[in-house]
Amino acid sequence: MLQYLGRLLSADRANPPPVSYLNKAEADASWRPGRLLAVDPQGATFETEIDGMRTAECLPWGSIGAVRVHLGEHQ
Repeated sequence: MLQYLGRLLSADRANPPPVSYLNKAEADASWRPGRLLAVDPQGATFETEIDGMRTAECLPWGSIGAVRVHLGEHQ
């Protein structure tokens, strides 16, 4: 179900939906703002800003604690 929803949300490559996600692999896990770029059987890829640089962060399913999709901002 989550993979289906992720694929549906990431289908618009020109305007990926804004999300917040929790990376459980980090020592001090906190919500990180970003955009959902892709979903596959191994995990998901998010566009985010790390140390002032736009970065694609690829996380396996086991490292993703939660994802909040901000549908009100997606157009």
